[in-house]
Amino acid sequence: MEVPSWLGDIELVTFDCFGTLLDWRRGLASVEIEEDRDFAEFVDACAKIQGQERHVPYTKVLKDTIRALRPKLRPAVIGLFADDLGRVPAFPDSAGAVGSLKDMVQVGVLSNCDANHQLDVISSLRVAWDVCITSQEIRNYKPSDRAWDAIVRMGVARTAATRDSWLHVSAFDKMDLIPARGRGLRTCHLLRQGGDEKATADLVIESLDELVEMMMEAKQGPLLFEVRNEAADEATREELRGWLVGEMMPSMREAGGMRDARLVELDDGALIERYTFGGKSDVATYEETFAAGHRAMVRERFDNRVTRTTAQARVRGHA
Repeated sequence: MEVPSWLGDIELVTFDCFGTLLDWRRGLASVEIEEDRDFAEFVDACAKIQGQERHVPYTKVLKDTIRALRPKLRPAVIGLFADDLGRVPAFPDSAGAVGSLKDMVQVGVLSNCDANHQLDVISSLRVAWDVCITSQEIRNYKPSDRAWDAIVRMGVARTAATRDSWLHVSAFDKMDLIPARGRGLRTCHLLRQGGDEKATADLVIESLDELVEMMMEAKQGPLLFEVRNEAADEATREELRGWLVGEMMPSMREAGGMRDARLVELDDGALIERYTFGGKSDVATYEETFAAGHRAMVRERFDNRVTRTTAQARVRGHA
């Protein structure tokens, strides 16, 4: 497996949602849209409504489309599908892969849907998006220029990622990959059943697990950076705990590439700071820019009352 060197510079990975992370073809079976021909007809009918000058919420797009294609279906069945689109089954690799990527980079979703759909997606995938942009928010639908211009502008503003450090993953070429690539984003074509068979992209994968493995190799991460603190006495330990939570750890979270920070108390009384960095370069940057200052902060506050030792190790990431 050849790993592109540019993957090591990626700071943000975003996804199309339905058809890329969630298998909406399985969900559509509940409204009698199962064959390839039926699905193509469904997509075309949705696109016609989405292309109207006045924005129509996606829930209504779905209801109107299915009602026109399947007039004999009970309204309650149509309404349930449209309201609960975010609950359609996820592809087997989606939740684990997104979680693993989040240990290394920021992750987000760019979706033609309403906000309530994404609330269900978050629950299904068990992920807190670093950035979530829906058609309801921008009042436009992909792949329109207005939608993609707004998506890129908002994505950069909300994450501080540059366009060349942003990778967008989708199963669809015209909907996602072509407009994303045209705006300077790196692109990844994920081959999914129901998606496009061919696309012009920087990377082509058959599963999200492949992307995780390549990202881990490119970044040499995620890396767990641990600091073991041993206090001279109980009073110092209590003072140290409060200082770590109130000052040190908030300062550490400002370091670039920091993905997680937590404090662990061991039975032997040691306080362990555990920081997850996206990769080797993130730790190196921390050591160059923050580490000396943090050591000085500890010496100034606790002098020789606290002993600190550090260690780092590459970890598998999200379980």
